[in-house]
Amino acid sequence: MKLFFNSLSAAKGLTMFTVMMMLSAGVQAASILTLSGETEQVKYDSDREIRISVIDWSGEEAKTAVEQAWKKYQQDNDVDAFLETLEAQESRGYLFTAAATGYRIKYAWQEESRNGQMMHFLVMPGLKTRNPYMWSTPNNDSPEFTLVQVQMDDETGVAKSSLDGQIVVNESGNLVLDKFESLSKFASLRDSTPYYLK
Repeated sequence: MKLFFNSLSAAKGLTMFTVMMMLSAGVQAASILTLSGETEQVKYDSDREIRISVIDWSGEEAKTAVEQAWKKYQQDNDVDAFLETLEAQESRGYLFTAAATGYRIKYAWQEESRNGQMMHFLVMPGLKTRNPYMWSTPNNDSPEFTLVQVQMDDETGVAKSSLDGQIVVNESGNLVLDKFESLSKFASLRDSTPYYLK
């Protein structure tokens, strides 16, 4: 009888292990791109970790909806209408800091530039609003959303944000950071996407 229960416990343990492995694999497979790194804009070194996980890029229809809503927001200053459009978009991924909860990516697109690959992420809520006390400088200007722009050169890159600059519309109608090169660095990043997803 004791052998039976031991075998049953072992079987349950194996089943649970298999389920956990499958769930873990599912989470890994859900991200097509993972960028990991550190920010210096925190009070303590233990809070420096940053990670961006991209599930997918925004489709043309979703991009256009956000861009048109932004242009309207610049004209009528109706932030609630802009936020409503953002909330209606599927989350394209997440930006994680040392805070317990991450930031949702509601707008994501990429382009090739002369200085490498540029990635653009509009996140909700605004950066530094999750556990605001961990940051050396607070977010007092845009608590609802932040545009994060990442410049990648091969496997490494740098992230900057609209907390240190302005969001503008480029010649193609996309949202970008104005004068990206002159802005302060938010984080240093590296491509940590598993090799089998590249």
